[in-house]
Amino acid sequence: MIKHIAIKAVLIYPEFDTQDTFWSYSISLEMYAPSSEFGLPKRLLPPLGLMGLFNHLKPYYQSLSLVDKNIDPRPLKQLISDADHVFMGGMLAQEQSLLKLANEVKQLGKLLIIGGTVVTPQSPLVPIADHLIENEAEGVIDELLQDIILGKAKKYYKGHFVPPERFFQPDYQSVNMQNYMHMAVQISRGCPESCEFCDIPLRFGKAYRVTPYEQTAKSFQQLKQLGWLGQVFVVDDNFIANPRKAVEVLKNLYQIGEQIGYHHPKYTELTLRLADDSAIMQELRYWFHKAHFINGFYGVETPNKASLMETKKSQNLRGERSLVDKLSYISEQTGAGVMIGMIYGFDHDTTESVEPFIEFVNATNAPIVMAGLLNALPYTGLMQRLEKAGRTIQVSSGNNSDGVINFIPYHFSVKQAEQNYLHILEKIYHPKAFFTRVMRHLKLIDPDLQTNYRATGNNLAQLVKILSKKNAYIYWRYLPMALVIAKNRSGPNRLRYKTILAEYFSLCGQYTHFAAQIKVQQKQIAKRSYQNQQKTSWLAFQKSIEVD
Repeated sequence: MIKHIAIKAVLIYPEFDTQDTFWSYSISLEMYAPSSEFGLPKRLLPPLGLMGLFNHLKPYYQSLSLVDKNIDPRPLKQLISDADHVFMGGMLAQEQSLLKLANEVKQLGKLLIIGGTVVTPQSPLVPIADHLIENEAEGVIDELLQDIILGKAKKYYKGHFVPPERFFQPDYQSVNMQNYMHMAVQISRGCPESCEFCDIPLRFGKAYRVTPYEQTAKSFQQLKQLGWLGQVFVVDDNFIANPRKAVEVLKNLYQIGEQIGYHHPKYTELTLRLADDSAIMQELRYWFHKAHFINGFYGVETPNKASLMETKKSQNLRGERSLVDKLSYISEQTGAGVMIGMIYGFDHDTTESVEPFIEFVNATNAPIVMAGLLNALPYTGLMQRLEKAGRTIQVSSGNNSDGVINFIPYHFSVKQAEQNYLHILEKIYHPKAFFTRVMRHLKLIDPDLQTNYRATGNNLAQLVKILSKKNAYIYWRYLPMALVIAKNRSGPNRLRYKTILAEYFSLCGQYTHFAAQIKVQQKQIAKRSYQNQQKTSWLAFQKSIEVD
């Protein structure tokens, strides 16, 4: 039997250092969605990691509470006044908020434990926290807690890859789900790919570790029991990292949906391997549809083949289909939409490659495009290579859409890279370009995957806001095209008709945020000052050394 180590612990999820990111959706949520319980805008996703830790800590404390500072504006002193221990966790994009909160916690005399991907031996959090956990906490958290009981706890614990049976099981009652637009579930960890810029294989391994069926079923059962019928983000690093196991996961998800009497609409991250012609990928596409995945996020990165080879992402070049054709083929075969991640700033990128980059994006059926400048993250092959060459300038913020590149690019300067990035954003989110992609999307998705989900909500107030507030004239302009597509694709089926239109209005609402973010980027880049090393390319710098 586990012994209580204290009366109360409070788990704190810090604010993101800025809401000015393309993936926060903060502008759209503030403008269109109902407020959270504390009056602040809702957030897209809950703190899944801390929800799992909350569940795991129950035997150790008499009382637990979980606070998301992105939702809850109450003073920290009030929130932790009766806490014995405080746990905090987060990502690099939350580091400044973590530092601020950590200092406050220690000033209040509380024992502080920090984990999450933000933790490294070099982190500025190390001198502040009493104890830190790097990487996967499941393998060391019990050791840390027992060491606290025995009075011999170390400062720093390094987690290791744990078997999936030990993955934390989230407790969805630990948060008010109505504060969030979507819920989240993690089914697997690990990715076998070797993309130079990515830290996932080092942090979570290359092996595809799958949560046991019973645990996944428990998550979806609890969501349904608590009344959640909305979208669920399956937050896996690469959902199809092991195709054969992924097929079994999809079959299990379908079975779970049948058992609970509801198939939650889902989305996840995966690779363009899904477009392969192999028998296993054909089976994957079939079950991806059956398991009610309505969207997938694909790391396309760039249409520049030399850049894909440079960053060791040759898997995007498999087969005879072009990248554009692969994306449309996936939607045709699965009925799911595609969202794509794009990166500019590889060594084989040039200023001349900007227009082909834009043309590629605008030829796809992907309305949502997360475009960012390449950044070198800790523990990646890219960071090692650039540090060895002396090209790194600053630490990455962890926000891949802040318009900052943290090293000297090869063919252009930092200043030029950021100007080129702004040009890319302006072109791919020009209304005509965006809504052309939207119409392709509406023609390909299977509305039947969303009819039950769309039928559960009454979004009339939200619809009125979309059609009467910011950018409304744009949304009215393209509405007739959406109406024609909805009519042609639905026939007499009114629910399919409404579902296609609901998807259109949802993308209108998201566009409001993207358009606002471009203006933020324009202002930020316009006022930046650049040092000499940021005004030249690495190639030009090397040539100047040779001349000297």
